[in-house]
Amino acid sequence: MVGKLKKIFRMSPGEILFRIGEQIRIRREKAHAQKELHKVLQPEFDFFDPGHPRLFERYRSTAVHELWEKKEFARKLSEPLSSEKKERFLKDYGDEVEKSVRRADLFLEHRFSFLGVSFTLPDPIPWQSDPLTLAPYPQGFYRDIDIFTNKNAGDIKHVWEVNRLQFLIELAKTGWLTGEEKYILKMEEWLLDWIEKNPYKQGVAWASALEVGVRVTALIWTLEFYRATERPKPYVVAALLKLIYLSGTYLYENLSIYFSPYNHLIGEAAGLFLAGYLFPGFRDAQKWEKRAWQVLVDQIEKQFHPDGASVEQASFYHHFTLGFYLQAMAVKGLNGETVPDRMARRVEKALEFSAYITKPDGDMPHLGDIDDARSIYFGDPTHWNFDAWRAIGAVWFDRSDFKHRLERLPEEAFWLLSGADIQKYQRITAGPPGETALWLKESGYAIFRNHFGPDGHYSHMDCGPIAHGVYHDNTPSAAHGHADELAIELACFGESHLIDPGFSNYRGDFNWHSYFRSTAAHNTIEINGRSQAKQGGILVWSRAPRFKQLAFLKDEGVKAFCGEHYGYENEAGSPVHRRYMAFVDDAFWLVIDFIYSARGQTEKVDMAEHLHFAPDKELAIDAENQKITSRGRQSVLEIFFEDTAGEEPAVTLARGGDTPDEGWVSPTYRATTPAPLVKIRQQATLPWQSLKIYMPAGKNGPNPQLLREAAREWRLILENGSYRISQQLSRDNNGGELRVVRERDDLSFTVNVNSGTDKLFQI
Repeated sequence: MVGKLKKIFRMSPGEILFRIGEQIRIRREKAHAQKELHKVLQPEFDFFDPGHPRLFERYRSTAVHELWEKKEFARKLSEPLSSEKKERFLKDYGDEVEKSVRRADLFLEHRFSFLGVSFTLPDPIPWQSDPLTLAPYPQGFYRDIDIFTNKNAGDIKHVWEVNRLQFLIELAKTGWLTGEEKYILKMEEWLLDWIEKNPYKQGVAWASALEVGVRVTALIWTLEFYRATERPKPYVVAALLKLIYLSGTYLYENLSIYFSPYNHLIGEAAGLFLAGYLFPGFRDAQKWEKRAWQVLVDQIEKQFHPDGASVEQASFYHHFTLGFYLQAMAVKGLNGETVPDRMARRVEKALEFSAYITKPDGDMPHLGDIDDARSIYFGDPTHWNFDAWRAIGAVWFDRSDFKHRLERLPEEAFWLLSGADIQKYQRITAGPPGETALWLKESGYAIFRNHFGPDGHYSHMDCGPIAHGVYHDNTPSAAHGHADELAIELACFGESHLIDPGFSNYRGDFNWHSYFRSTAAHNTIEINGRSQAKQGGILVWSRAPRFKQLAFLKDEGVKAFCGEHYGYENEAGSPVHRRYMAFVDDAFWLVIDFIYSARGQTEKVDMAEHLHFAPDKELAIDAENQKITSRGRQSVLEIFFEDTAGEEPAVTLARGGDTPDEGWVSPTYRATTPAPLVKIRQQATLPWQSLKIYMPAGKNGPNPQLLREAAREWRLILENGSYRISQQLSRDNNGGELRVVRERDDLSFTVNVNSGTDKLFQI
């Protein structure tokens, strides 16, 4: 209750007035709900611009197709779906056509797969039931349905995913491409059945504005493909138009201005914009378009940091939000309009972030919460490939690096871009991004790699906010970021070894939900069994850790970063965790963890470092020699570790145990896979520090050799050179110095380990 009161006191006067007005509007809306529903169900319900009375006449007749001949009725969603465009797609994307047919055939059998589950639905589809158990959700006015409880039937995201109707795009597209009527008949059947079973503002399908925003976008694309088929039925076209209109009316009334002002708000605004902009013949369309576009423009700097990363600190939601912007901007361009420069520049930075964070194997770190749902949907939703986003950016911003390693224009880009854009894309010469060492100050990521090829080395370290809107005190706030300060990821020779385990679920077993968001589920150090931030209910954070980015070095021989966080300031002695990470000669990594008391006290703490490995890696632990070996298909990563505690740590290996903290990763929503987890535990007295040397080797190359030559002195022999590494501790153990010297050359690199902030790295 105290936390909730704090949250209220943090609200601006504008937000408080908005929320009061919203409650008054909701009560009025509920009082008139049945009257409104009766009105919109009437055949004579006219939702067209009164300035063009003949539009409604055509809508009511078999001449509904002629509406598109009137420029005052509609604008272009895409390049016309002509026979020439179809033939080009069939010729150049034969493999995608085959996939579309397979998916559409599964839909004909009522078989679905998304968000980590597969299921077969009965006929007719129980739209308002959990698709796995078929247990019904509450009926009635949408405002009366509690969508935040775990007491509902199953995971509400599953029933919502069915009700997004995005699979209708697949059916309509496949019907148009193949000319087979069975796909179109099923699309028509399901659409009309959905409209009948989900009356306006009634039931769980209307209980979230984001779901309506995603659904209206799907309906618009379904209509586009459906109209291109040989014999679209006038009454089906009319039904689609009316549902699009009602969705726009709903969205205009329910934008999540303060409730969820991140990907939810952008998805809703994008859906509202498309409905209003593409159908100016609708009543209130101009009002919708103006408000939605203003939200999209005003929000662009609030959704993405100046360095391009999403303020939600979640890589999947980064692309979810970005996809909505790309669609809105694409239709503006197709209709001969421009977007504000500040929107274009920030979207370009967001695409740049995507390019830099993508790992050598084409995957990207699974940062923050995960949701398989797609904002741009033309196929299988369950994948982490966002190449189309960068392909669109390559055209719009003339960026050769956005086209890097893209062998073909991805399908999503094919539908969104014009013919001229596609020709421009073909002329762009692909080239790798220019920076192999990058410090993204606002989002907090330091990214190091040797090159951008498929066999490259990659690493990143995180020292940034959990997410925008999370507070440092007990004020609760929902967010998609995780408690992952100073977490790292590593890939070598194109293969991921240390990874972010991802995220499990929003609704279901809370232990799995909370674990994947905790510090223990990331490659960093947990102190006294506590996470860096305090978890409340589902998605809720408080006491977000403060952090400081201390140093960044980019030199010919060394790339390095140092940061620290204060997430344990309420523990005895207020332990501070500082981490130094250096990528030396693009050949190996050094990681030094230094934990000291902010109060200068000598305190005993329990420390647990967690190292999460990709599921396909084979792990071996040599505790006597303090070495961990991770073996993959094309590389080996050896990890040497040593600390100043003087006590042998407990090193354990788990894979697929009974509880979430016993070796699991979640590559997509609700999908969990056994994976190696190494825990290094010990009790130590502050100050304390540890050294880890990460040594990669190719599968067929010589293994690295680390030879101990004296106490805290080693000789590292790699395929391309050898190095002398020495560690000197201060007398009081409060820091010291780590020195790396490249033999037979002039590289000498020093890490100064102390609680100060000056000259932490020296060449």
